[in-house]
Amino acid sequence: MFRFEKEMYANPEQDLSKLWWDLVERYQMVRRPEGRSAPDYASKIHVVTVPAYYHNYLLGQLFASQLHHAMARDVLHVDPDKAIYNDSKGVGQFLKEKVFALGRSLRWDALARHATGEDLSPKAFAADFK
Repeated sequence: MFRFEKEMYANPEQDLSKLWWDLVERYQMVRRPEGRSAPDYASKIHVVTVPAYYHNYLLGQLFASQLHHAMARDVLHVDPDKAIYNDSKGVGQFLKEKVFALGRSLRWDALARHATGEDLSPKAFAADFK
């Protein structure tokens, strides 16, 4: 979706159906139907009603991973892959103080820094796949 939207906005006059299927074939490994000529990309609700929204999903996942690592490190004192939150009042307190109590008083990037001690980055997300 990211690549489709980026290319669509960069060159809206191009054949968007071709662009869509070129990217679907490349990233999803789904072959375009033989003889298909329809604006399939337009069936994606995010393209039509909330463009550029897929970026928010990724930012949310990066924040969730980074928050998980911070709680494992600062509250549970375990490796992130060993963290269990059940019955941990410390985790609840951490979330209340570092995330929820702030409401909308900080921008998203300042919230990430405040809650985790570092700027938002893919480092924790990537570490989850080691």
